[in-house]
Amino acid sequence: MLHRHWLKPLSHLMCCACLAAMLPIAMAADQITWGKYNVPPYMIRSGEFAHQGIFDLTLNVLKKEMPGYEHVELEAPFPRINSEIRKGSHWCFNGMLKTPEREHYGYISLPMSIFLPLRIIVRRDRVEEFRHRTSLTGLLQDPRLTTSVMRDRSYSPTVDKLLATYPPRENYSEQMEAIGMLLAGRLDYMVELPLLAFDQARAMGHAGELVALPMQEANEVVFNRVMCPHNEWGRQVVEQVNKVLLAERAKPSYRAIVEKWHDPESVAEIRKIYDKVFLKIP
Repeated sequence: MLHRHWLKPLSHLMCCACLAAMLPIAMAADQITWGKYNVPPYMIRSGEFAHQGIFDLTLNVLKKEMPGYEHVELEAPFPRINSEIRKGSHWCFNGMLKTPEREHYGYISLPMSIFLPLRIIVRRDRVEEFRHRTSLTGLLQDPRLTTSVMRDRSYSPTVDKLLATYPPRENYSEQMEAIGMLLAGRLDYMVELPLLAFDQARAMGHAGELVALPMQEANEVVFNRVMCPHNEWGRQVVEQVNKVLLAERAKPSYRAIVEKWHDPESVAEIRKIYDKVFLKIP
């Protein structure tokens, strides 16, 4: 039998042990893992402009204005990020497009940045082959041509439907991989954002070697959002994200982030829709 002289210190130690056991749980509940991958100029993971991508900078705004969470950035391919959110892990991603399917397994925020219309991207030395073939439906149906799409990515409502109807044989996990295949002639064309395709080609030493052609079926502007898992934790995070976005997006400093890296023509397009559409769409 323990002497009563030891009971009080022992009970104190047991309380401390209980608190210590509970502490990591509380910390984990307040930690957000932000999935990141290298997709310049939206997410720039290394080099001279590291962490200066559009998504990098919008995430910095969220981290600054949400000090109640521990923010951890973890590099992972997009399919892994999407999978963690599906599983209900305490992961979020700032760069998702809203789709009906994603709303079943995630909470999705207000718009946080803008994607201008997708284009058909080809090598400059093959542009004459494609100049009058700007129907994505026609390209996808041509068995002589090879393209590739990112696993689990949503491109735009119209393009997603076409890809579901005529699924390409090839898939990739990293944009740099696919741009390299296009430059090497292993892909004939890609559906991509010109800003992304041109920047990655430049980073690989092939500036000016790609051309963007308009697509007959789609000229959609789409909006990037934060997505977190469809559970109570995710709901609370997205609620906080929306409060930050409502307070910050109209500020000149935030507008400058959304416009960053775009050419003057693209900046003009962004400014046309920023107040009338971007700030008002749910």
